[in-house]
Amino acid sequence: MQIVLMASGTRGDVQPMIALGLALKAVGHTVRLVAGSNFATWIESHGLETYPTADIEALMQSEMGIKWVESTSPFEQFKTMKALTESMLEPTIEAIIGGTQGAELIISGFVTEPHVQAVSEKFGIPMVSCALQPYRTTRSGPATLMPIIAQSDSVLNRWMGGLTQWFTWTAYATVVNALRQRFDLKPHTTRSYSQVASKIPALYAMSRYVVPPTDDTNSTTTGFWFLDEVFTPPDDLVQFLKSGDAPVYVGFGSMPSSDPVRTVAMISEALARIGRRGVIARGWSKADVKDIPEHIFVLDKAPHSWLFPHMAAVVHHGGAGTTSVGLRAGVPSLIIPHMADQPYWARRLHELGVSVAPLKRHDLTGESLAERLTILLDDDTIRVRAAALGEQIRAEPGVDNAVEWLQAFIARLPR
Repeated sequence: MQIVLMASGTRGDVQPMIALGLALKAVGHTVRLVAGSNFATWIESHGLETYPTADIEALMQSEMGIKWVESTSPFEQFKTMKALTESMLEPTIEAIIGGTQGAELIISGFVTEPHVQAVSEKFGIPMVSCALQPYRTTRSGPATLMPIIAQSDSVLNRWMGGLTQWFTWTAYATVVNALRQRFDLKPHTTRSYSQVASKIPALYAMSRYVVPPTDDTNSTTTGFWFLDEVFTPPDDLVQFLKSGDAPVYVGFGSMPSSDPVRTVAMISEALARIGRRGVIARGWSKADVKDIPEHIFVLDKAPHSWLFPHMAAVVHHGGAGTTSVGLRAGVPSLIIPHMADQPYWARRLHELGVSVAPLKRHDLTGESLAERLTILLDDDTIRVRAAALGEQIRAEPGVDNAVEWLQAFIARLPR
C-alpha cells in the first residue's frame, strides 16, 4: 500500500514520522514523507521517499517566525501564527495536493489534519491522525493542553479543549477553506470541522505513563515513537564529557532568538554561578559564540538519544520530541516553554515529579536559571522519579504498537 506521512513542522514533528515510516516500509508498504525541504536529505538518508515543502527552518528564522516565538502575549502569538499560516497559503495547498498524489492511506500530523481531511473527503482516501501531543477535547485534565482542572476529570476541561480547538481552527481556516474551494467542497466552520475531526481515528504517539489514555477522544495510545540513529561523537565532545562531572544540557531546538549570543552568555553565567559544566546546543538559533569558557561546550548537533543519557539534567523548550527523548533518558528536566504545546509538557512533567516548576522564556535570566537548576540538581526525589519513568518508557514499543494497529486498520479497509 502507498502510505503518505504528513510531517509538517520542526524536527520534533518529522523524526517520529521517520521512525514510523521505516517500520511501515519494513512490513512491505511504500512510504512517502511530506516534510520541510530542510529535512529532505536527512529523510532520504534513511531510504525513504520525500516530498519537500517550504524550508521550515528558514520560516522559523524569519522576522515573523522570531516574532511568533518571542511574543509574551498568547493573543499576539495567535495573531502572528495566523498571519504566518496565511502567508503560506498557496505553497501549503500545492504541498498538500502534490504530496498526497497516489496515496492509498494518509497519516497526518496535527498541523495538516484539517487540510488532509479535505483530501480524504474529496478523493475517498482513508486517513488516520498522528498526535504528538494530546490535542483532542476530553474530560481528562492530564490529557488536556490547557485544562481548568489539571489533575482530574471534569466537563470544564472538555469545554476548555473546545475553546482551544476553536483558536486552532481559526488559525488554519483561511488556508483550509481555500483548499476546500479548489476541491468544490463546502467550507467548514469550527463546528462542522470539529464534528468531522472527532470521527477521524488518532494514534497518540505518547507514553501512557505521561499522558494517560482516555475513552472519549477516538484515540489509541501507542507509546512514543523513537528513531535511534547511528552517531559517532566528535573527539572534543567525548573529551569534554570525560573531563569532569556529568554536565547539564541546555538547548531550545527549533526556537529562534533575536539575540542568540546573549542567550548563550546568560546560560553560561547561570552554570558558572552554581559551579556546573554545560553542553549548550546552538539549535536553529545559530549562535556564533566566541571565547567559550572552559565549563561550556557549544554543540552544533548530536542526536538527543545519544547525548541525554550522558547529562545530569536537560534544560529545553519543551517540544514534544525533545521532551520524549529526555524522559526516555531518565534524567531530570527543566522546561522553558516558548509557545504552542510546550507549556503543556512543562506542566505535565512537573505534575509527574520529574521536573521542577517551569520557567517562562521571557522570565529567563542568569539568576533565575541558576536558582531553578540548583533546586533540580539537589533534589534526589526528582532524580529517582525521572529514572523510574525512563525505565517504563524504554519498555514501551511505541512504533511496533502503532504498526500493529495500522495493519489491523488497513485489513478492515474495503478492497
